[in-house]
Amino acid sequence: MNEALLLSAALLIGGPRTEIPPEQVLPRFEAQCVDGRWNAACPGLRAELELALYGELQVLQSRGEIDREVLRSAARARFPMLAELGLRRLAKIGSPEDREAVLAALDHTSPGVRAIARQMLEVQDDRFRKGLAPWMRAGQRNGFGALVPDEQPDATRLGLAGAVGAKDAATLRWRPFASDAREGRAVFTTRLSPEQVLQLVAKGQKSFDGSQVPGRKQQEAAMKSMDSIKQELQAAAARGDLKALQELSQRVNQQMQAVAPPPGAISLRAVAEFAAAPAQVRYVQLNATLPPRTKDGKAVSKPVTAAVARDEAFGGETVLVILY
Repeated sequence: MNEALLLSAALLIGGPRTEIPPEQVLPRFEAQCVDGRWNAACPGLRAELELALYGELQVLQSRGEIDREVLRSAARARFPMLAELGLRRLAKIGSPEDREAVLAALDHTSPGVRAIARQMLEVQDDRFRKGLAPWMRAGQRNGFGALVPDEQPDATRLGLAGAVGAKDAATLRWRPFASDAREGRAVFTTRLSPEQVLQLVAKGQKSFDGSQVPGRKQQEAAMKSMDSIKQELQAAAARGDLKALQELSQRVNQQMQAVAPPPGAISLRAVAEFAAAPAQVRYVQLNATLPPRTKDGKAVSKPVTAAVARDEAFGGETVLVILY
């Protein structure tokens, strides 16, 4: 890729840049942006470093092997083209350090980078297949477009206004690989307890456990059962069997009560990926401001589902799923 195209790509998908002399970038980054320090200049400094590393690796890869520690650093980069290059040159997971770098890339904001990380983990990592794999969402873009980062969901629009500005808000970590805007799904994790998360995002609102929110499989089973009962009702009516009709009517009522959610939980949707028992998953309804908008330009408020539980796939952290 020539320099002009590379710069265009950096501006499009690599974030802000800075105009300081190249020889000053690394010293400034080390002085301002490591060991817990971070300020407004750091994203631009990091973008400059990653763009320079990408150019160097483009030259080095034509000369032979590249040190795997350098490739792991590349795989962790924010600049999508650098992360992609690092993953492709790593090729396989050969050490615990490689695995950590690939797992970090799994949370990249660019779906193209996440797809490569997923392929590597699915082939070589049994822990991933049993843990995080069910949470993965497929990217919806191909080619160069797959390198364009996904936009982080707006917390206020998702009904998380109670978390905005709160001291614990920064602990809600967006997980791009488990989220999908087209599906209407945003996933966050945190070290806070499920109870703390509920207080943060839905203080004072009534919550329900998973046993009160029928999942898709339960609903499908109930529909099949109702179809069977319907056929029996028709047969009983055809032969004039009043006793059978009464018994079948009772079964219909029982079936409807079994799948009907309690008041306040009607609009809630179940999340199937949680490894915890349904009763350990807490659900609450939030109000989000989402499209479509009315003709006069005003936003429309609609109910969304928030599901909260600990999950071992995420190292025992609490997972917050928003379905909108």
